[in-house]
Amino acid sequence: MKACNARCFLGHVDVFVRFFLLVCTCEVLFCSGYVQADSTEASAITDSFPVVTDPQQLTSHMEEELRGCFNFFWNEWVRDKTLPTYGLNAGDYIGIHRYVPLAIESQGFYFPVIVLGVERGWIDREAGRQRVLAALDSLSKLRHFNGFYYHFIDIKTGGPGWRSKNVEVSNMSTATMIAGAIVAAEYFGGEVRDRVEKLYDRIDWTWFLDETQQHFYMACHPEKVPEGKRVDERGMFGHWGAYSEHLLMYVLAAGAKRPRYATDGRPYAAMRTPIGSYKSEPFVYCRTGSAFVYQWSHCFIDFRHIVDQNGRDWFENSRQAALAARQFAIDSSTTVKGLGPNSWGMSASMSPTDGYSGHYGSMPADKSFLRMDGTVAPYGALGFVVFTPEYSQEAFEHMRTIPGLTGKYGLFDAYNFQTKSQGDVPWVGKSYLAIDKGIVALMFENHATQLIWKYLHRSVYIKRGLSRLGFYSVPRSEVRADSE
Repeated sequence: MKACNARCFLGHVDVFVRFFLLVCTCEVLFCSGYVQADSTEASAITDSFPVVTDPQQLTSHMEEELRGCFNFFWNEWVRDKTLPTYGLNAGDYIGIHRYVPLAIESQGFYFPVIVLGVERGWIDREAGRQRVLAALDSLSKLRHFNGFYYHFIDIKTGGPGWRSKNVEVSNMSTATMIAGAIVAAEYFGGEVRDRVEKLYDRIDWTWFLDETQQHFYMACHPEKVPEGKRVDERGMFGHWGAYSEHLLMYVLAAGAKRPRYATDGRPYAAMRTPIGSYKSEPFVYCRTGSAFVYQWSHCFIDFRHIVDQNGRDWFENSRQAALAARQFAIDSSTTVKGLGPNSWGMSASMSPTDGYSGHYGSMPADKSFLRMDGTVAPYGALGFVVFTPEYSQEAFEHMRTIPGLTGKYGLFDAYNFQTKSQGDVPWVGKSYLAIDKGIVALMFENHATQLIWKYLHRSVYIKRGLSRLGFYSVPRSEVRADSE
């Protein structure tokens, strides 16, 4: 697809197609291969969730890709001090065109990427701190509803993006932004911490809770309701009913400082958790099977050595999802050109035929929902690196050799050898999406140094949230054995 066509599509598509990056209407299954955690072998964590250090050396090519991700976030920002969005990440690129408006969840990756850039010596610490402060200052002034932001923000006005549409207020977008901001708060301290705490403390998580079902609503239309959209009297619609990328939100909501704004463990306990697998151990799966669902919360929270009070092991759950995704690609390679042991991890991405699609994924998934046209998003396999390091690195090295897939900020968003390819030259979605580059950046850094995990876990909000949800530590003599 030509860049202009992609741009036109995304400029007119209903906002909820793009919303698939954060809203995966999942029918989910729960993992039976969990680690047992009883009172004799695990201790409740009430004041500390330590991150176990396990440094890994990034290859030179991985370092190069990480630097490309960093450069994307550092270079693509709102530079005009007169704009209400000054200092924020400026959004995605579709081909050579900027994709506007900016997304609030992208800021959740922007902040930690600045932190890793300082740690790696790519920017001066004070320059990083000032950039974070500028972004936080803008966030403090943007319109919010009980602490929650519009999913998309118009860069020039600071109002909801797509003024011709009715953009939803998103709890998950806001939660992701806050999680990333906490990393910066714990790293820089001082004024940065003070500003982040003010943003966090004004969020009323109970406002988004359906108390009858004990599920969070997905989003809200606080103003004009789009035609045909079913909402309640407050403009709320949809539910985060089954396990998906929003696991992070349970922790943040439970960790809130103000009791009247915080939730307890009931929403987490109410989460639907049926079981499924694909030539793997049983694990929780999403209706779309998109890779990002199994990665999103793990970009921020280190689940390697903790389980909940029912023995649920979310790290192992995502590892099984990665193994299933790879095997699914191998099995599908006989009918879909371009898939295989080093070309896997299908996930929400640009498509060669109709712009952005949230229907790319792997089994287990809803077969009627799963889209199989050969499109692969590189971030899918790369974002699994903390779960399947060898397989993810092998996939990365293969993807680097694909003609036309690498640009100035590293690997582009997607490729396809099956649809719109020209012989051995694939179709390439020459786009950079902030959340996709963000997943790669945070997962590469966590694999190498555990940096993002380490600073997030210093936060009293995170400690309190995990504790209130009933998470426990699981003493181990070594990191899980890798069964790859």
